[in-house]
Amino acid sequence: MTITELRNLYREQQLIEAIIEPSAQEGSWIVEFRHARGGFVLLTDSHGEECHYVDLDLASKSAMAVGFKQVRVEAK
Repeated sequence: MTITELRNLYREQQLIEAIIEPSAQEGSWIVEFRHARGGFVLLTDSHGEECHYVDLDLASKSAMAVGFKQVRVEAK
């Protein structure tokens, strides 16, 4: 889901937590969100592709752009 779509879910209190974790691509990170009904929702671009970040700060900014004030980072 895109940041805009995720913002709407956040406003509807459907997202519980923002998590940054290592991507399968070496040296990059992905952002996902824990959904209130269980499971996870991945941050994607407008084409539905996973957003990959080489910089942890940029990944955090994207997660916070959805509305969260803090983000959990899963260590590599």
